[in-house]
Amino acid sequence: MEINSQLKTAPPLSSTTTRTYDKGAHGQRNDTTRRIEAEILRVCKWENPIRSAVILVSLLTSIILTHRHSLLQIITGTLTIAITVNLLYVFATQFTQTVISDQPSTHPWSNVLDNKDINLLNKESAAHYSSIMVDVAETVARAVTRIVLIEDRNTSLKWLAIFFTTWRISAYVPSRILILIFIISAFIFPRLYISNKDLIDARLHQGQAILHSQIQRTQEFANSKLSTAREATQTYVNKTKSAVESKPNSTDFSTNSTTPSVPIQKLD
Repeated sequence: MEINSQLKTAPPLSSTTTRTYDKGAHGQRNDTTRRIEAEILRVCKWENPIRSAVILVSLLTSIILTHRHSLLQIITGTLTIAITVNLLYVFATQFTQTVISDQPSTHPWSNVLDNKDINLLNKESAAHYSSIMVDVAETVARAVTRIVLIEDRNTSLKWLAIFFTTWRISAYVPSRILILIFIISAFIFPRLYISNKDLIDARLHQGQAILHSQIQRTQEFANSKLSTAREATQTYVNKTKSAVESKPNSTDFSTNSTTPSVPIQKLD
């Protein structure tokens, strides 16, 4: 009896814990995404010019190299250069030690090669960055879902125009050229906007006012044409209805007037 009463009074194993975890994970993903967005904005705004220049040159160099050479060529070429440089370095170091000090030479990388406890790959860093990649992928997937399923009509229309324009341009321009244009624009336009903020804002407001007036005129013209077409359609429907209603009456009158008279036969 005590066991049964405890089971009855015990709270059910609901999904409260899971929901709390999901909410915490979702909040953590949002925080991670905000930090990444803020970091990207700092790089694009050239708050640290040396860092932004290094990132820009690295991105452009990687795109150009992958365009001219395959990934296999890049990896094998890098390993070839690294092995050649280290081979010359080790040979020169050991030869210098032997000639100058007359002692047995030591390997210059012995502290790395003989250390069994050194971790060339940090598992904590790998787990951290993999978690960040998962958070970013989850955020992007949620954003795409909201756009595709039309959570906000204006946002979906905006991205529809962007995707359609990119789709049509990519049919004529290679993808690498588009990526280069996007990267260069991302590093140029934010700084250009900060330098000429007042002028650009004034031009944007002016363009928005002109666009709003054009849209309003188009809506008024479309509404007037729609009302005219509606009135013409209603008039045509009324005329057709009146013609259909008057047709049976005229038919009955004509049949009554044209009915032949039956001759009366005299009875003998």
